[in-house]
Amino acid sequence: MDDYTWRKRLESRRRRRQRERMFLTFVFVVALSGIFLYFTVYIKTPEYAVREMVSAYRSGDVENFRRHVDLNSITLKAYDDLTSDLFKYDTNLTDRERSLFENFYVLIRRQMCKGAVKVINTYLETHEWTLPGEILKGRQLGIDYDLLLDRSLIRHTSLIELEGIEHRGEEAIATVSIVEDYTQSPFVLKLTLKDLANESFHIGGSELEIFGRKIKLPVFTFNLGGTEWKVVSVDNYRDYLDAVSPILRKNLADYIDATEEIVYRYNGTFAVAQDVFISLQHSPYGIMTTEQRVETASYVMDTLIPALENRQDELNQIPVPQGAQFLAELRKESTRITILAWKTYIEGITANSATTLDTAASLHKQELVLDQRIEEIVHNSAIAKNLPELP
Repeated sequence: MDDYTWRKRLESRRRRRQRERMFLTFVFVVALSGIFLYFTVYIKTPEYAVREMVSAYRSGDVENFRRHVDLNSITLKAYDDLTSDLFKYDTNLTDRERSLFENFYVLIRRQMCKGAVKVINTYLETHEWTLPGEILKGRQLGIDYDLLLDRSLIRHTSLIELEGIEHRGEEAIATVSIVEDYTQSPFVLKLTLKDLANESFHIGGSELEIFGRKIKLPVFTFNLGGTEWKVVSVDNYRDYLDAVSPILRKNLADYIDATEEIVYRYNGTFAVAQDVFISLQHSPYGIMTTEQRVETASYVMDTLIPALENRQDELNQIPVPQGAQFLAELRKESTRITILAWKTYIEGITANSATTLDTAASLHKQELVLDQRIEEIVHNSAIAKNLPELP
């Protein structure tokens, strides 16, 4: 190989190595710039906040979810949207009663929203929907909180993905696709985000009295700086309810119509059974004899419980539309609790055990609560008959 050819090859190799070094340098700079932009720019954007919110909700990352969502602000506005027609379909109320209840639920707005925040936080931690308890337990505020949650759609709504972000000055509007699980109805929620870290706060300005002289402290204004985008409201939640709730109500109405004959027929059966049961227990001394206990136990086990099981079997044969799942599950639970209460009662009178009879009474109370829920759903009733007193 001559000297000229050798030099050409060396030059070609040198240029190739130079291009490779330039390419590696370019890749390194791009990667470094990407990392720099991600940690200094992207994680401070509303896009990042919404994506993290959706991811945290799915994975149950409570702390990360709270970092990007102001639940207190969201629930206050959502409560107004949810309760705006809460009493619209309750045919048992007069106009005056409806007005009283509407005003009452404005007064308890903060307690109800505090309960909703607790429910959501518990769900994120355990992936189980529970009730808030405390003052919202049972019907202390005149409403079934479990039924209210079902009407809110929160327990059967799935987040899909972020569709886009529109910046509007100090705010941003995110569009997030969701689906209502029962009806598989798609919807696009609009969420308002605010950069709460850029909000200002003030210190000072108050007056102090020292040695008889009033001194006004100077006012210092601080800006928190940094970036902390949070979702503060769901702007079209009412639209979501209006889009899905009619479908669910239609499902519910169809299911109620389909099961009406079964329920009516067995109500007659149970009315007769109740009269028989009362007559079996009748005693001039107020205490059941041994023979009465045996006869009562036999009647409950051979007649009442089979009738309950047969009714549930017939109800199970009726197709349940997705929007009626809540009612169908309540009926199943009511049947289960009722049968358990009767069996416990029989055990109590057979063994003459006051403790067991107390347990039966407690189960019976649970059954009554479930039956009241069922009646309220069937009759579109939202609240208890009497306006409760504020605690």
